[in-house]
Amino acid sequence: MMPLEIRSGLRKLEFQGARPSADDDDERVLVEFVCEKPLDPQQMVCVSLGVRDGVVRQLVGQPTLLKQQSGKAGVEYYYRLHGSVAREGPS
Repeated sequence: MMPLEIRSGLRKLEFQGARPSADDDDERVLVEFVCEKPLDPQQMVCVSLGVRDGVVRQLVGQPTLLKQQSGKAGVEYYYRLHGSVAREGPS
């Protein structure tokens, strides 16, 4: 299953930096986002984190459902994803 690209609904984006004993390639990030429909429990997602020093950065993984909440627009599903920033070659 191809990762679903998350382009909207972002609620939180926190860069946690590299661990003190790690090199720069172990930058970690926490992302929280909202969807109007629930994701398949096995669904992988991809969140673009932009370009730094000519390298595309993204977070790819399987998000955790935090809660579902009813609102004016219907039910919203809140997810969290955290992990190491993946990097792709020069953009």
